[in-house]
Amino acid sequence: MTERYEHSEIAGIWSDREKVKRWQNAELAVILARENAGDIPSGIYIKIKNALEQNPCDIAWWREREKVLHHDLNAWLEERIRFIPAELQQYFHQGLTSYDTEEPAFALALKDSLGVVCELAKNLLESLKKKALWYRYLPMNGRTHGQEAELQSFGRRCTTWYKEVDTTFSILNRVSEEATSYSKLSGATGNHSGVSPEIEKRALEIVGLKPLYGVTQIMPRGLYAPLASALMNLVLVCHKVALDVRLGARSGKPLWHEPFGKKQKGSSAMPHKKNTVLAENTEGMARLAFGYASSLQWNIVTWEERAIEQSSVERVAWPDLFHVTVQALGTMTKVIEGLVVYPDNMLREIIDARGTYASNEAKEFLVRHGTTVGIGREDAYRIVQLASFNAFEPSSGSRFARETRYDRLDGFDLIGGLMEKIKHDEPQLVSIEDIIPEGRLHWTSKLDSDTHTIERWNEKLLSLFGTDRCSDMHVEWSQLFKPYRVFEREKVLFEKVLGA
Repeated sequence: MTERYEHSEIAGIWSDREKVKRWQNAELAVILARENAGDIPSGIYIKIKNALEQNPCDIAWWREREKVLHHDLNAWLEERIRFIPAELQQYFHQGLTSYDTEEPAFALALKDSLGVVCELAKNLLESLKKKALWYRYLPMNGRTHGQEAELQSFGRRCTTWYKEVDTTFSILNRVSEEATSYSKLSGATGNHSGVSPEIEKRALEIVGLKPLYGVTQIMPRGLYAPLASALMNLVLVCHKVALDVRLGARSGKPLWHEPFGKKQKGSSAMPHKKNTVLAENTEGMARLAFGYASSLQWNIVTWEERAIEQSSVERVAWPDLFHVTVQALGTMTKVIEGLVVYPDNMLREIIDARGTYASNEAKEFLVRHGTTVGIGREDAYRIVQLASFNAFEPSSGSRFARETRYDRLDGFDLIGGLMEKIKHDEPQLVSIEDIIPEGRLHWTSKLDSDTHTIERWNEKLLSLFGTDRCSDMHVEWSQLFKPYRVFEREKVLFEKVLGA
């Protein structure tokens, strides 16, 4: 992994220094298991252990020897056996094949790496929970298909992010338990030609693992493929949160922005820029994670009892997949903790929505009460739809700008005047909350409703609501548009998801 995205703990776990330590522990576990079973004389284990620990592996020697042998584990065995007394050398790597040494070490590397991932995932979840509770009672527009939908609190938005991360993290934990609990010491084709099943079981228990029966020279890579997918999915969920952050931070009236340092620069050309570089970086990590996970899926396929194509992939893909996973988790924790929120813009969006955030409830209100004046479900839908279109009709300046041609250079002189007109031509904020009960629907070319039908709807609406603004009908109608109503509906979500 390039140093820019390298995580020190992950780098340490997958370093050659730590790898050969795990190899050595696997070899020593077999010797200890044999000694405990009475298969070899007592005292052999401690003598070999002391000899090896007093002489740590010479990494440079090992690498030079590998250049000759073209086999890293055999080169390591030669480096190690130099320090074992001649009369004890027969017990080192006795009855084992290279992947009897490597597979337990690999499983333990996965387990250690997952420990780092778990801590960072918990940090992200805690940050999301704090943010959700802090903004539990700040209303905002929800969005579906990029369009404004029903109201929710910003706390609820954070709660949905929390749930996405928590769900994927829970799946990762389940998959991790399966992938890092098993290994093998069953020889060159998996038939226990060099190590008995009992010794295999005892030796693996020493290093905290269990035997998986029915394997070949290597463990089935289908055991590890779900783990790669789960890590990728965790990064993709981080990307989903990052994408939401990017969408809400766009220029105009941003809802929030990722943290931006006092001496930070957003662009080399444009000093005003505050680019969402952290969130964008997370998308890059997601692309990498997808590639690494995909290559690890291919490792399921191997010739007969084994070939070596999976080895090169795993040397690169596993450590790098962990690097990008912890990078994504750490980056998104930083983004969430430092997120700058703009409540004023959230509230302005609600005002600018002109009551359409309650369109579904308004429709159901008319369905529920409209039968007395002849308003059915289809009419109710079309009435609210027309009112919503009416509410957003452009001002005269905006309408003129939309109808002007821009295919000639002489139109340049027009732009300044148009901008001034639009700037001072504030649109009248008319809400469907007022249009519908006041029977103020009017024709628009954007919808297929004729003037006669619209007049009939207006008459029915006036008959339904009447002129008394204090009537029960008006009061119930007005309640539909109160933003605070959403908080009561969200109560169960905070209880079930956050326990708050």
